[in-house]
Amino acid sequence: MKNRFFERLADVFPYLVLFAYIAGCIFCILIDRMSYLINGSILAIPAILGSFVFLAIKRKDIDLSARSVLFSRNPSASPKLFLALYAFTIPALLLTPVDSGWGLLMVPALYAVILVQILSSRPGPAVVLAEIMLTLVVTIYSYTLRPALYFGTTDIMPHGYMATITYLSGHVIPAELGTYTYFPLYHMFVAVSSHMLGLDIQTSLFVTTGLVFSSTVLFLYLLVNYVFKNEQIALLVVLFYAVNADVIYYGTYMVTRTMAYVGFLILLYLLYSMGDVKIGTGSAATRSVARRALAVIAVVFILLTHQISMPMIIILLGLLYLLERIAGGSRYISPAFLIGTVSLFAWYWLFIAYPFIGHLFPRADPSLYQNIVLTEVVYEGWTFLLNQVDTLFVVFFSLIGVIYLVWKQQPKYSIVLGIMGLLAIVLNVPGILTVIFQMVSVLRIDRFAILFLPILAVATGVGVYLLVQYLVAMKISRGRIGAVLIILIALYGIGSLGLLGDEASYVRYSFNQYEMTGFEHVLETVPSGSALHSDYYTSRFFERKEISDSERLGLPYYTTYLLQTDLETPAGGSYVVLPSIQLRHGGLLFGKNAILDETEFDPEENLQPYLPTEQNLHNITGRLSATDRVYSNNGVEVYRLPQMA
Repeated sequence: MKNRFFERLADVFPYLVLFAYIAGCIFCILIDRMSYLINGSILAIPAILGSFVFLAIKRKDIDLSARSVLFSRNPSASPKLFLALYAFTIPALLLTPVDSGWGLLMVPALYAVILVQILSSRPGPAVVLAEIMLTLVVTIYSYTLRPALYFGTTDIMPHGYMATITYLSGHVIPAELGTYTYFPLYHMFVAVSSHMLGLDIQTSLFVTTGLVFSSTVLFLYLLVNYVFKNEQIALLVVLFYAVNADVIYYGTYMVTRTMAYVGFLILLYLLYSMGDVKIGTGSAATRSVARRALAVIAVVFILLTHQISMPMIIILLGLLYLLERIAGGSRYISPAFLIGTVSLFAWYWLFIAYPFIGHLFPRADPSLYQNIVLTEVVYEGWTFLLNQVDTLFVVFFSLIGVIYLVWKQQPKYSIVLGIMGLLAIVLNVPGILTVIFQMVSVLRIDRFAILFLPILAVATGVGVYLLVQYLVAMKISRGRIGAVLIILIALYGIGSLGLLGDEASYVRYSFNQYEMTGFEHVLETVPSGSALHSDYYTSRFFERKEISDSERLGLPYYTTYLLQTDLETPAGGSYVVLPSIQLRHGGLLFGKNAILDETEFDPEENLQPYLPTEQNLHNITGRLSATDRVYSNNGVEVYRLPQMA
C-alpha cells in the first residue's frame, strides 16, 4: 500500500520546483546578483522540464521490474565493436598531446556501444560491467599517466610525499607532518603497492588507485540490483555513474577522502546485502556473520584512512536510518550497527586521534558564520552553459527519477532512495550551497557531496529508464528512441570529459616534463631548509616539511612562500622558482601565504591570477635579474637572490 503523504508530495513537487525558481529569481534581483539569475535560469530549465515530464510519465504507471528492448542485435557484435574501439582508443591517447582532448573523443563512442548492449534483448551483465570498468580505467589513466605529474587540485603532491616517507622509513609518518599519523592507511597502501610492483611512488599511486576506484562500479551494480531486482536498471545506473564528471574527477584524484569513499560504497553494499540473508541454515548464518565482520572491517578502514569522512558517513547512515523508519518496508541500517559505528568513531577520536580535534576548532569559530558571504561567479551565461552540459543532463533525468521513485514506491524502499536522490542533486549541482563561502571553504561541503554520487547515479539511471519506457508506451519508433539516446549519451560524455567547456588558462592540473626536470634539479641542488618563492601550484609541490629523519632518509625540505601580484622582492638568500613557460602562455596564481594555511579563513584572501600581459611580463623580468639565475630550461627558471650587504 502506498504512503499517501509521499504520493501527494510527488504530485505537487513540479509546482514546488517552479515556485522555487520564481522565488530564486526574486531573491537574485533583490541582492543584485544577475550572474546568479542567469546561471540559475540555465539550470532551472531542465529541472522544470524534468519535473513536469514526470506528470506525463506517471499516467502510464510504469512498472520498474519491466525490461525495455530498443535494439535487436547479434549478441557478439557489440562486444566486438567495443573491443575494436577500445583498441583504437589507447593508441589515440598515447599519440595525441597531453593537453589535447582529441584522444578522449573515442570514449563517448564506447559509452554509446555499452548503452546499445544494455537496451538490447539479452545484455550480459558480466560483459557490460567489464566494459564499463575498462572504459572508466582508460579515462582515469588518460588524465593521470600521460602528464609528467598529474596533481588534480594539488593534494596529491603532499600525499605523495607522505607515502614516500612511509616507503623509505617503513613506518607511519611522524607527528611533525600533521595528524595523518593517526590516519595512515592510504599512505601505507601506496607505499606497499610501490614495493610490490617495483614502481616509483607516483606511478604506483595512479596505477593502483585507478583500479581500486573502478571497482566501485561492481559494488554499485550489486547494490542497485539487490534493491530493484532489475538488471537493466542496475546497468543503466552504473553506466551513468561512470560517465558522471565528478566520478571521473575523483577517479583521477584518488586521495584519502576518495579512498574513504570507496570504503563507504563497499560498506553500503555489505549493509544492504545482509538484508538478503535469511537465517535458517548453517551456511546462511555463517554468511551473515562473515558479512557483518566485513562491515566492521570496512568501518575501521574508513576510520583509519581519512579524518572527517567517518562523521560524514555517520550522518548519511543516520539519514538512511530515519528515512527507512518513516517510509516503512525494508530496513538495512540497524540501530546496533549505527551505535557501534558511532562508539568506535568516538573512541578513536577521543583516545587515539585527539590531537586532530584541535584542528577543527578554527572551523567552529562563531565569528565565521555571523555574516553569510556569497562568492563571485567565475563563469556566466554561454560559458557556464558549455561547462555544465553534463549537469543539465543529470538535472533533467535525475529529477524524473527521484520524483517517480517517491510516487511509485516500487519497491517501498524507493521512497528512501528518492528523497536521498533529491539531496544528492542539491549537493552535487551548482546552487545556493555552492556559492556560500562558509559552506564551500569552511565546512567543505564537497567532501560530503561525494558520498551522494552513487545515489545521484541511481536517480539518473532510473530517470533514463523511465523515459525510455514512456516513449515506448507512446508507440514511438524504437529506432528513433535508440538514436536519440545514443546522441544524448555521447553529448553527456563529451560534456563530462570537459571537451565542450572552457577553463581559465592559469588553472592547472599537471606539470609537464620540462617543469618536472627543473623541480628535480631544485631538489638535488638547493640546500634543505632554504626558502622557496613561487606560484601556488609550484609551492604545493615543494611543500615538504622537515622531519627528524629527513637527513637519514635523504629527503630535502623547504619553507615555501607564495609570490604576490605586487612582486614584493623576497629576502636575500632565498630562491625563486618560476614556471616560465606557463607564465608566458597561461599565467600563474599568486597570493598571500595565509591561503596555504587551512586554519585561516578569509573570503577576501583569494588566489590572484598573474596573466601574461606585456606589462606583467616586463614587471617580473625587471624584478628578477639574469645574473641571479642559477638554472633554466624550456619550462622553469630558478633564481637565487643575493644577500643584502
